[in-house]
Parts: sequence; structure tokens; C-alpha cells
Amino acid sequence: MRSIRRSVARLARRTGLLATALATAIASAVVLAPPASAATYQYDCRRLSGDGSYSRPLALGNVTGRTVIAVNCPPLRSGAGYTKRFFSFTLTRPARRPSYAGAAFTLDRNHRSAVNPYLLSGPYTVMHTSAGLWTYNRAGVANGRFLPLGPMPGGGTLPAGTYRLGVQKLTSPLGSLGTPWFNVMVVMA
Repeated sequence: MRSIRRSVARLARRTGLLATALATAIASAVVLAPPASAATYQYDCRRLSGDGSYSRPLALGNVTGRTVIAVNCPPLRSGAGYTKRFFSFTLTRPARRPSYAGAAFTLDRNHRSAVNPYLLSGPYTVMHTSAGLWTYNRAGVANGRFLPLGPMPGGGTLPAGTYRLGVQKLTSPLGSLGTPWFNVMVVMA
């Protein structure tokens, strides 16, 4: 009987250790696994709420810890009211490194004007389009322009808050009447 008690006691200790190890492993897996919000969300630009104006930007929603892509955004054209479009997004925590926001596009003979992003917080410009980084395809043709949100050009990262991402068609090249169709991307690490 004594040996059975010892065996049961040993088994209980081992089971306790096993249960503790299993609980620790599960807790570690939960901590080490990417958060549930770490995903890519893709929306049709033409179906977003808002009209793209400054006062009613197209709403991308909460982008903390996720990538949000608005695809099939109609071209920006020359003429008042057509050269700019606004998107809004919210960060519930500061941007982590690397994070960025901007537009991806494909230039061709008929659409030689790039989509140029800039970032606003209320009435203030947080980052001008001149801070945008160009991306290129294998042939060396520009295919995107993005603003670094973490780290930002002046250092630090974009703090939590609600922002407007403006995209615009600049007047150059003069012969271009519009941008190509484009995708807006907000990527948060």
C-alpha cells in the first residue's frame, strides 16, 4: 500500500508538473502568436463610406496592428475637386516599426502622373508628400509612393490618433490628365 501511495504521489507531482508545463506552453504560445488583429483587410475603394472630400473622407477604420488596402481607387484627374482624395484611419496605439501609408499604382503612356500621399491630423500637416519614398518595379518605373510612419523622417513614430491620408495628383507632368487607378495601403507592424 505504501508503494502505491508513493507512486500516486509521484504521478500527482509529475501530472502537476506536466499540467504546469502545458499551461506555460499554452500561455507562451498565446503571447508569441500574432494578435488576432494582425491581418490584411482589403476593401473596394468605391464601396468605402464617405465621399473622399476633406470633410467626409473615405473611412478605412482602425488599422492598428493590421494592413488595410483600399483597391480600385478611381484615377485623380485635372480640374478643381478632382486632383485630391482623402482617407481616414485610426491608430489605437503608436505606429510600430516598420509602418507606412501611401499608394501603389502602375504608370503608363496615358497615365504619367503619380499618386502622391500626405498625412494630416486635424488641420495640421503631419507629413508632406516630399517625405514620401518611391517604390519601383523591376524595369525601374515608379509604382508607388509611401510615407514612413515608423520611423518617421524626423525620428519617432506616429502617435495614436485619427488621421487623414490625402492623395493628390500634382500638376507635373503637364501633359498628364490623370493618374492611373491605384490602391491605398496603410501598413502597421
